[in-house]
Amino acid sequence: MSKAVTVAVIALSICYSIIDDKSVHLGGDSVVNNGSRFVVSGFISGSLILPKKKNSPLSSSGLQRRRRRWEEHDSRSRPTSTSLDTTRRGDNNFSYQQQARRDENDQSSQQQRRRPQPTRDYDDNISNVKQQQQQQQNKIEQNERQTSSIDCPHFGTCPGCVRMEDVANIDIVNSAKMFFASSSIRKYRTSSSSSKYNNNNNYYFNDDDDDDEEDFFKIVVPSPITQWRTQAKLAIAPKNTWSRSSGCIIGLYQRNSHDVLPIPECKVHHPSINAAIELLTKATQNVRTSAYNENTGEGLLRHAQLRVDTITNKVCLTLVMNAERYKDTQPQLSYLAKELRRLDVNNTLFHSIWCHCNDSKGNAIFSRDVTRWHPVDGLPYVRERIPGSSSNDDDDDDDDDDDDEDNGGYLYFAPHVFRQANLDGFATIAREVCKAIPPGSKVCELYAGVGYLGLSALLHHGKGNGGEEEVGGEQRALGWLRCSDENPENVKCFERSVNSMPSSITGRETRLSRFSSNNNSKGGRGGGGRGGRGRGGRGGRGGRGGCTTDSGDMSSIKDLMDSMLSSENGSDIMPETNPTDRVTYLQANAALALYRGQALGADVLIVDPPRKGLDEVVLQQLCQKINGKQLYAEKPTLIAHLPRHTINWTNDVRTLIYVSCGFDALARDLDGLLTSNAGWKLDSATGYVLFPGSNHVETVVVLRR
Repeated sequence: MSKAVTVAVIALSICYSIIDDKSVHLGGDSVVNNGSRFVVSGFISGSLILPKKKNSPLSSSGLQRRRRRWEEHDSRSRPTSTSLDTTRRGDNNFSYQQQARRDENDQSSQQQRRRPQPTRDYDDNISNVKQQQQQQQNKIEQNERQTSSIDCPHFGTCPGCVRMEDVANIDIVNSAKMFFASSSIRKYRTSSSSSKYNNNNNYYFNDDDDDDEEDFFKIVVPSPITQWRTQAKLAIAPKNTWSRSSGCIIGLYQRNSHDVLPIPECKVHHPSINAAIELLTKATQNVRTSAYNENTGEGLLRHAQLRVDTITNKVCLTLVMNAERYKDTQPQLSYLAKELRRLDVNNTLFHSIWCHCNDSKGNAIFSRDVTRWHPVDGLPYVRERIPGSSSNDDDDDDDDDDDDEDNGGYLYFAPHVFRQANLDGFATIAREVCKAIPPGSKVCELYAGVGYLGLSALLHHGKGNGGEEEVGGEQRALGWLRCSDENPENVKCFERSVNSMPSSITGRETRLSRFSSNNNSKGGRGGGGRGGRGRGGRGGRGGRGGCTTDSGDMSSIKDLMDSMLSSENGSDIMPETNPTDRVTYLQANAALALYRGQALGADVLIVDPPRKGLDEVVLQQLCQKINGKQLYAEKPTLIAHLPRHTINWTNDVRTLIYVSCGFDALARDLDGLLTSNAGWKLDSATGYVLFPGSNHVETVVVLRR
């Protein structure tokens, strides 16, 4: 009896002490109170029978409630962990130090699970962060450009600039903002604005409309506001009407007159242009060159065009002479050219010198007759890197295309082809055009010039994979590219540009491979002589007059040089390139190019018309409804059996990229496109202040259907 009483007293003392203490150790066995429940291990295990008291935490109902609460809490907080009660009941040697270590390990494993792992999602997050940082940097840069000042000493008297600061706050930009904010344009936007229309297709306004307009039509200053002009056309007048020894003055016409105002310290001119103007003024004074007088029609030098090669910072100078033929400019032109080369001591300023003969009485600077252009000194082309190509330094006089293939390619400009005055700014526009083109598209470009936008897109989409499919199976490289324009010199520049690009992108053979195949077909077994019909050609079978190409064929040195010279001069270039090539050019105006099937099968159409806007035929074709019954064809011969008036020559075009330099014409053309039944919707619109200081905006509009 005494033993039973002793055991009961000990058990009760232990149980009541649990309420006050968190844990009690007794001979290696433990009793643990874990807040809302307790566990007795060792010889006091299993169920514990205690007297029931009202609201007592040790009553059976109270213990069950606390156990249920703990199990619910444990299942919510740590669903994968083992129950503490089960673990401790199954392990008699369990200690609190081991439990503490397990808790630390659980916390560290949870933190490890929360830590970002180097997966694809993690890389995407890093790229998004970098993109946000770049956008923030661009925003700061735009703010600086739009708020800084040009500080030109000629401002006020010079007609070139209308603003010196806040260059984006000009009349034409404000008109463009009002146009794209009008309700007649808003309702033709894509999905971003469709939610703002009720069932009757009527636009309703809300408080967030102003913010939406800023996000939709953005204004960008794509280049620094000073030293951006890399091309200038300047007028020339006699400095003194009584004597030629005083030389000429070079500058711009003053407002509402033809009085020439010299601008030697123009802040928007590239520094090389200002330096070339200074040397030209000095040279005309040294050799007594006569300037053209509009009143009398006498004098020789009329205008000067200066283009900067941004790779070498040299100037291609074109002198416009008041003469019908080249020989009528002599000997004054030769004297002037020699004096310019003498003043350019280190040969670091002038890239080349050209002469253009124009004896007309009008205000046109250049004649449309291409035979009036004459090279005087230097290289025939100015070249610029295609946007997206590498920026490795090149030799100043090296013009070999094959050495430049790894750089991505070059754009070639003759003096008598169109080139933008702000190349850095237009490169930004070209990059936006590239991003607007879906991967794997077939692209047609009208009003292409030398193919600036089309070749930029070809390089952008083909540079990463060389025309192969990506890992996901998406074809990124363009299907093909077709460009067209009416200037015959554009074809020569385009062909040189394509030959400078990697063959994996253009799909063409190199120049040496083409020469080898042509020579093999011409030369017979002898393969090289002038009379190489058989063995007895001038080069013979292994004679002195032959050389071996990479393919092992014999070729005469003279034929090789003739091929290189003809390619250099462009005499072997036909108005239309090989139509079977993946990249082609057609010499034709925009309307004729459409009727020749340039846009058949094209997914994307790029247009960069002059200030007058789209030709009437082009606009009419784009406004036609998609004809679902018209067969898909990439060549006009496949649909030649159809009546011509029933053919929709832009039936396959789904994306239209309009690059406009005349906003009035753009507004007119957009009104016709959006209100037609062709299904065009406005996807994006961006205004570029391409010529900071002037009242001009270059607008890029993307339409889809």
